[in-house]
Amino acid sequence: MFPRHPAAGRVRLLVLSACLAALLALPASSSAAPPVGGKAYVALGDSYSSGPGLDPTREAGCGRSQVNYASRVAGAFGLGAERRGRWADYSCAGASATTNAGTPISVVDQIGWAVGDRALGPATRTVTFTAGGNDGWVGKDHDTLYEVLTECIRAGTPCGPARRAGPIAQLLPEFLTSLLPSGVMRLVSSVLAGDDEQGRWLSPADLTPARMTAKLRPAVTAIRARARNATVAIVGYPRVVPPAGSAGCAGPLGLGWSLDPDEIVYLDGLLAAYDRAQRAAVAELNRTAGPVEYVDLRTPSTGHDLCAGGQGWVNAPILAGLGFLGDSLHPSISGMDQIADAVEAVASAAGLRRR
Repeated sequence: MFPRHPAAGRVRLLVLSACLAALLALPASSSAAPPVGGKAYVALGDSYSSGPGLDPTREAGCGRSQVNYASRVAGAFGLGAERRGRWADYSCAGASATTNAGTPISVVDQIGWAVGDRALGPATRTVTFTAGGNDGWVGKDHDTLYEVLTECIRAGTPCGPARRAGPIAQLLPEFLTSLLPSGVMRLVSSVLAGDDEQGRWLSPADLTPARMTAKLRPAVTAIRARARNATVAIVGYPRVVPPAGSAGCAGPLGLGWSLDPDEIVYLDGLLAAYDRAQRAAVAELNRTAGPVEYVDLRTPSTGHDLCAGGQGWVNAPILAGLGFLGDSLHPSISGMDQIADAVEAVASAAGLRRR
């Protein structure tokens, strides 16, 4: 053995003291340390994100398709297999933007799932979600976008704040009114008109930027807490109905579903107000919790609405008993392709890259 140098003990003591000081300088608990890892891309949102009815299905309980826009984006960037690769999809049909919105699942809940899987972290570059269509707004009888759309488009159902539903119409069996062309139903409803509908239906004035910001902020804040380097891309809704002033359209023989000019005026105004409120909310959230981007689908989907037939980005209503099948009024395969293109552009600008 080599003989011990007299200074060796002092050197070891100094080294141990330095290590102890470094340890004492660390945070008191691991919870104070920033999260690590994370997937490059995380998808959240409602049925317009998940893609119900589009085969093949990834998770039936959420109507989550393997060909939804998140899957297309992941494929375009070469992110590998969902969950096992560099991306994860937690979108689920029926989800609302916020909790306590009358739905069993919210985007905030989905963020919790992603956190549990350690999918959100500093490595996350893009988080997308479409949401708001299932949220209640002001407590009216017809208070969610999707409910209003299905009620108005179902043939024989008078809808909107300008309509008056008469007692005779209210006494008719639902299965009969659903088979009547909307023109006939309007005539029936005009007989012995009942209470004014103004207070029962969601109106454009209800969809304010302040209310929209309040609905979107909890999700954006929760994402930002875990994925500080991510761009949050809020994906809008494509056109479902044609612009106001259009003639309208209907299912075969006018049965099952129809859109008349009055319904189009109401629905187009409602969806336009939603789009304006969401743009304003995203601008505010980008200012206070950015980067937050808006993916505009209303503009590029002009001319590709429900009345455009095979050129539409959304599926026509398909009757199932007294209601519509789940993929009715939702993005079609071609619609998902177009939506994915718009999302890819934002994801690329946000720094999502092929490895």
